[in-house]
Amino acid sequence: MKEAVENIISYVERYKDLDFGKMPFNEVDALVLSQFIYMKLDGLVPHHEDRNRVEPLRLCHMAALMDEEKVFIDKRYEKDNRALLTAMLRSVRFCDMQMHYYSNIVSVVAETQFSAITIFLEKGPTIIVFRGTDESLVGWKEDFNMCFSEPVTGQELSAMYLKQVGREIEGSFMVAGHSKGGNFAVYASMNVEEEIQARIESVYSFDGPGFRPEILASVDFNKIRNRIHKFLPHSCVVGMLLQSQEPYRVVECASVGFMQHNPYNWYVEENHFKEMEDVAKGSKIFNETINQWLMSLSEEELHGFAEIWYEIAKSANIKDLLEVTSAPGKTMHDLWEAMKNLDEDSKKMANKLVKSLLQLSRENIRNAKKAEKEAVV
Repeated sequence: MKEAVENIISYVERYKDLDFGKMPFNEVDALVLSQFIYMKLDGLVPHHEDRNRVEPLRLCHMAALMDEEKVFIDKRYEKDNRALLTAMLRSVRFCDMQMHYYSNIVSVVAETQFSAITIFLEKGPTIIVFRGTDESLVGWKEDFNMCFSEPVTGQELSAMYLKQVGREIEGSFMVAGHSKGGNFAVYASMNVEEEIQARIESVYSFDGPGFRPEILASVDFNKIRNRIHKFLPHSCVVGMLLQSQEPYRVVECASVGFMQHNPYNWYVEENHFKEMEDVAKGSKIFNETINQWLMSLSEEELHGFAEIWYEIAKSANIKDLLEVTSAPGKTMHDLWEAMKNLDEDSKKMANKLVKSLLQLSRENIRNAKKAEKEAVV
């Protein structure tokens, strides 16, 4: 029996001597690149408007040019991202990859956090990668906004990016992303013009949330459905949100609960993920409850609920998640104090919506227990 590869870092280390001619691009490579884009590449990788005067950046040149403090500013992944980059630089599989068309937009006014990059792999495919939610508060606000029927700014930007880059590059290519980036990858692939869409070989969504029915109904989802490779962790939370039509596979993870969203906790065996039959039963109940709750609320209620929590965070002077992780005790205290200062209408709306969620949760748990008893009989 062959020894299992634990995660994406040890995967890169193990196969460092195999280029894509010797071992073709696979699902684990897609996750490696979907995690790589969480590193901040501003000032390193050329933007789309620089395409005619600046050459793509090779990964092997990045170490000498980068400001480590800026590249690894996202403290959630700092230690593992450093280890991943080191492994990639030592790997013939990734060290010569070329990076181009970098985009990074964070706008409080537009309530969007969007980032994308196009990677040309030596002896391998071209892959367009979208970043998931970063450490910015506005990035998490956009996640809430994705529960509405209208596309969020980041989704529209993803389609624009794919359209622009799709016209620049030649031949077939792949699209990928983790978390919100996975949602952007699917959204862009659904909404790009037919000539470009026909050249998409595969779309990888790693624990990316789904879409409201209105968004799926606005396009011919079947044109791209069979090219989507969606992977969810066993105790999935994010990727089951609004999940409906995308087929998915389940990955075993080293952690529990929300920590399974972290790609470094996903188990890898050789050059594929270690899979399980389905998501955990408790996770299914939780996600069914959340999805039923979201679909039961009006656009006005959803918008109001998102605004309330965003205003609470702003009132607590939270600018990004780095503050939350560096001082969790202070953050919780500030949030609690900010909640006390909500106006009465906001308090009533928040209480009403939370109560409806709790009631729905109790009903679903009761129904699940009843179904278990009936199955035993």
